Amino acid sequence: MKMKYWSEHEKYIVMIDGNAGSISGVRLGYQAYLDFKRVKEALIVMSKNDGNYSFDGDIYSRVITAARASQILEKIENCRWDDDIITVAKQIKAGDMISPRKR
Repeated sequence: MKMKYWSEHEKYIVMIDGNAGSISGVRLGYQAYLDFKRVKEALIVMSKNDGNYSFDGDIYSRVITAARASQILEKIENCRWDDDIITVAKQIKAGDMISPRKR
C-alpha cells in the first residue's frame, strides 16, 4: 500500500520501527502514539512563531526554533525520525512515548 493511504498510527510505527531498526528511547504502542500526537500538536504551535508557546494550558520556553519545528514536521510526514522529537516530548511531559535509553 502506498504511504499516502497509511493512517497516522501506521506512519508512527514505520517511523519508529522502520527499515533502520527501532529508535532508541522511544516506545511503540497506542498510548505512546497518543503522546506522539501531543508532541506533533506542540510542534505545530511552535512552528507558528519564535516566542514562548502555550500548550495544554501551560506556557513553555521554546527548546527549538519555529523553522526547526517546521523541519521536524516535514520529516514526520515522510516517516523520518528526528531526535528533537524527544526533546519536545520531555518538555511537554509526554512520558508514555519515552522509554529509558540503553547506555
